[in-house]
Amino acid sequence: MNPEHHLGPDDPCGCGNGRRYRDCHQRIVDAPEGEMLAIARTVYAEEWAGNASAYQEQGLYGMLAEHLAQAGDVRALLDVGCGRGHGLAALRSAFPAAAHLIGVDENPDCLEAAASLLAIKAPRSNIRRGRDEIVTGGRYVSTYRGTVQIGSNGITLIQSDVVVQDPEVERVLDTLGPLDALTLWFSGVHKARSATEIVRHFKIKSDAEHRTLIENRALAIAGERLRPGGALHLVVRACAIDIDQVAHAMRLDYSDWLEDKPFRVESIGSIPYEEPADGIVVRSTDSGVSAMPNYAISILIRREG
Repeated sequence: MNPEHHLGPDDPCGCGNGRRYRDCHQRIVDAPEGEMLAIARTVYAEEWAGNASAYQEQGLYGMLAEHLAQAGDVRALLDVGCGRGHGLAALRSAFPAAAHLIGVDENPDCLEAAASLLAIKAPRSNIRRGRDEIVTGGRYVSTYRGTVQIGSNGITLIQSDVVVQDPEVERVLDTLGPLDALTLWFSGVHKARSATEIVRHFKIKSDAEHRTLIENRALAIAGERLRPGGALHLVVRACAIDIDQVAHAMRLDYSDWLEDKPFRVESIGSIPYEEPADGIVVRSTDSGVSAMPNYAISILIRREG
């Protein structure tokens, strides 16, 4: 999350993903004052298009939606980090009777792409609610303003950050009532997240720690909003030769995470897939790891009670 500065355009980027600096962080590090966050979001939306399109072509989103469907019917769902909308499209197909699919993402460029993909009208007041300010120390603080309009077509897109207090999102969720499901698929982070006050406040040192923060927040929302019997559906990546062993270890880890909470791991699935060459680099460039197969680990968690 913290690239080195003062690199040449053709030097390897300091973030360690194997790309040249000019193809990775340079556009963001060289951003005009006050524009780094906005440019980082635009870059993320552009790059994520490669990943999301590749996953869709491989049928990955559809298979994940099918796994969630094992938990039962879904009428109201919150998708945390909905990105460019490919997951919501699969969920809409899997649950055609759903009355409310709510997609939340802090990236307005992703939300605009999602509205296009889903062929819905998303008011600007919904998907460009954010205000970014630079505070003492040079870090960005984002706040969210304005009234959210609930979509008349069953899908509502909202710019917000689940780590930030947003009373308007709380109001929308209050209006909808208990959720049947909450999804968090392929949690990602743009290349300027390290320049935010959130990273300083939570002492985040890596993308893995950021994913943990978002998962903890998703679990907290699930505890507040999911109905008894509802599902929290997490999807993470793994590179492994023995995927059964990895899935078993993840079951134990997530079961420990849920200890003393009204949730239990119901099932874990592993789906092989391929990462694209032109998207965001989401795995280590170490030769030993890069030679391993990719899997999407689909973790279905049930709320008890």
